[in-house]
Amino acid sequence: MKTPAAPEGPDSEVIERLKAYTALDNPIRLRAFRLIHDSPGVPFNEIAKHIRIESGLLAYHLGVLKAAGVVEVAYAREGRQVTSYRLDGIGQELHSELFRGRPSRTPKTGKVALRPAPVRPS
Repeated sequence: MKTPAAPEGPDSEVIERLKAYTALDNPIRLRAFRLIHDSPGVPFNEIAKHIRIESGLLAYHLGVLKAAGVVEVAYAREGRQVTSYRLDGIGQELHSELFRGRPSRTPKTGKVALRPAPVRPS
């Protein structure tokens, strides 16, 4: 099956933006997106540990984010291959749009900080 060519002009930017928003329309991908924003260059195994999902499922979700242009992947070889992730240009823009005015989740130490779950009134 052939994929249609992407339209050029102002519509192409809108389509790319919609692809990125669609990629973030999943709780696992959104959590990974926020973690990658808060810890640029975070390795794959740290994302898996923090999000608590199996590596195959995480690889799928990170692939969706990469295909949408939201994250970029770097491969380094230090004894064994290490894959690290950071937000791409559109990912940075989306984070600013989506979380404008919200406090950062990461303290200055660079470590991921978990927020307590909100308390719901009974």
